[in-house]
This record gives sequence, C-alpha cells and structure tokens, in this order.
Amino acid sequence: MTKDRILTTCELLYSTHFVPMAVIDGGEVELFCSYEGYKEVFKKLSGSAKEGEKITLINGAVGLYGAVKAGGLIVLAGPYLNKQTESGLDALIHRYELDIKERENLKQFLLSIPRCSLNTFLNFLVLLHFLFNGERLSIVDFFKDAQPALQRKMGKDSVKDVFEENEIPHGTYQLEQQLLDYVSAGDVAGLELFFDKIARAEPLSEGKLADDNLRQSKNIFIGLISMVGKGGAIRGNLDIEQTYSLIDLYTQECERCTSVSQINQLRYTAILDFTRRVAEQKHPDAYSSEVFRALQFIKSHTNQPIGVDDVLNEVKKSRSVFMEQFKKETGETLGRYITKAKLEEAKLLLAYSDKSLPAISNTLYFSSQSYFQNLFKKQYGITPLEYRKTHHKG
Repeated sequence: MTKDRILTTCELLYSTHFVPMAVIDGGEVELFCSYEGYKEVFKKLSGSAKEGEKITLINGAVGLYGAVKAGGLIVLAGPYLNKQTESGLDALIHRYELDIKERENLKQFLLSIPRCSLNTFLNFLVLLHFLFNGERLSIVDFFKDAQPALQRKMGKDSVKDVFEENEIPHGTYQLEQQLLDYVSAGDVAGLELFFDKIARAEPLSEGKLADDNLRQSKNIFIGLISMVGKGGAIRGNLDIEQTYSLIDLYTQECERCTSVSQINQLRYTAILDFTRRVAEQKHPDAYSSEVFRALQFIKSHTNQPIGVDDVLNEVKKSRSVFMEQFKKETGETLGRYITKAKLEEAKLLLAYSDKSLPAISNTLYFSSQSYFQNLFKKQYGITPLEYRKTHHKG
C-alpha cells in the first residue's frame, strides 16, 4: 500500500471509529488524527515499536497503545482507556513534558475517546495490520500471547479493571451450550473458530461471585471447567475417571495462579485439552495423519467455498491415492464428507443463531437455499425449519 493510501485509510478510520491515530515516518509525525496537543506523545511512543513484532503493545502512562508497521511507516493507535484518574493525567504531562497549561484540554481529550473493551481495541489493531500488510491474524492467538505482556505493561490496577465485570447483562447460556457441543464432538477446529468469534465480541458477564477480582476469576474457572468436563467431555464418551482427574488437576492448577491473565490462559488451554482428548478417542489410530489433517481442514473451512481440490492441496497428496485412502478410513467419499461437515455446521447455526435460511445457505456456500434444504432433509429426515423449532436455544 502506498504512503498516500495509508494516510487516507487512517483518516477514514478515525472519522468512523474516533480512535486517535498517528502515522510516523522516520521519527516524525506525518499525520495525526485527533487533538493536536497530543501529537508529541505519539512521536515519543513511536520509538517503542519493536522490530520484528507485527503489533507492538505500548504502555503510555494513561493507557495502552498499539503500533503497527506499514512498509517503512509506523501507525500508532490509542490510548485504550479503562479508567482515567487525575494522577494518571499528571503522570502523562510529566512523562512527555507537555505544557501544564494544556492540562484541562488534555483531560477533555481523554474523556472524549470512546470507551471500548480490550478485545475491541485489540481487534482494531488486528484490522490495521490486515489493511496495511494483507495478513489476517487470529485474535485468539494474539490475545493469548499478549496477556502476560498486558499485565506487565498496564499494571495491576489496570488489568483488574480490564477484567472487572459490571454493567454487562448476563448472556452466557447459549454460548456455554455451544461450547459444550464442540467439546463433546471433539471438534478442535470448530472450537478454535468459536473462540475466535467470541474474542471479537464484547465480554459477557458471569455475575459477581466474589469481592476479590482474582478470586472471582478462579471461581468462574472452577465452575466452567467442571461443566466442560461433565457436560462436554463425558457426553463425548471420554472416560469418566480420566475426566474427573483432569477437572481436579486443572482446579489445583487454577488455585496456583497469581493473576487473572494466567487463569484466562489456563481456561483456553484446559478446554482445548478436553476437546482434543475427546477427538483422540473419537478418531483412533485408524485415521492416518493425512486423513485427520483433511478432516480438521474441512471442519475449519465450512464457511468457505472449498471442494475436493482444496483438500488435496492441503494434504499434498495425489487425487487417486488420497480419495481411495479417505474412503477406506472414513467410509465416506471426500466430497460427501465436505457436504456433511457443512450440514453439521448448519445445525449449530439453526440451534444457536437467528440467521435466516438464506443467510445460513449463503454462509456455508451452498449453491442455493432449496439445494441446502433438500440436502438437510435427506441427511436428517426433517427440514431446517423443523430442526430449528425443536432445537433452538434462544
């Protein structure tokens, strides 16, 4: 992307999202979108952009900033603010040697920045990287890797506020049921996509279970991991004794955690561990590594127009050899398995979303709504609407 396009893109993003942004070229501010008195802060922050990092998170006294490389330029965005204090404002003025006479203007500028969740801010940085570098990062992987650094950079109080759950309505039941379906199916690829989807949404409250934030997170984790084990893994035929041992193991590990970010990381790891164990016993050694890779590829691309050739390209095998191998190990032709995977995803969308039938058909790249409905009824014996009436969780 040319420099002019980068500058124009930043101007348009600011006009729609109102997140302060700056473009730095050779240490100088080439473009600044927002209150001019803050330009010096961005100029000094640009020196913290790390070489080799796709997105650098920077602590800047009053909040968190993100730096994204765009060719030879650095695009800065922020600050992400979860709380503004008078002491924080004084620290900002002192650290960046700003004019004390501008204190009230700075205060009003910071108050004017739209408040958002940490996930939303991280997704904004991921969007910048995609626009300027053409690479889509997984917010799940980025957030997972970033959490320990976030805790160090933002400080204990800020991290506590990030994960503090208030003024957000309860709304986790449907998500919990969908999560358990992925675990019990041993659907690792589907679960990772589910996590990615959740990471793009606003955080949902579990309700206040303790006065202390760390204790609150531990209580939520213990309840969740017990539910995942009993309601997901055992339902997926994982050995009962093994499941209870894992619940005990992860509960003990949770109690050893000393920060909210460690617990969040452990939660992600534990749920995937349960799901992989279910998958392993559902997919025994009879599946070769190539066929198992094909199965995972298909499940993670149901919302894309994939065909037999795409799967063959993924496993790097010749058509004649792999088609025979796939049919022998799964009992299904490759094309038929792709269709069945899309239909299974359609069941989840019918049960856990309010998407219309045309929208579901388009999302899963069926050639037409009528074709989708005919396939669904042939596979399950009922129409998609009949399935929704009896299985919808709304």
